[in-house]
Amino acid sequence: MPKKQSNDREGIASYNAWIKDNKKLEKMGMYGADYYVKRVEELEAKVKMLEKKLKIKNKTIIEPGWEE
Repeated sequence: MPKKQSNDREGIASYNAWIKDNKKLEKMGMYGADYYVKRVEELEAKVKMLEKKLKIKNKTIIEPGWEE
């Protein structure tokens, strides 16, 4: 029986942590999937910025005209 009680405690702790996170997000004005949608948008913007930097960097490396 002790095994089941430890699983119950872990489940309750996990649930309480989930509730705490939800309350924190609600204070920020986000409900449901709003947090994840915002996070995905931030990551997509970061990817675009890094792709642009990489493209510019590749152009500057190729343009000098190193010919053999």
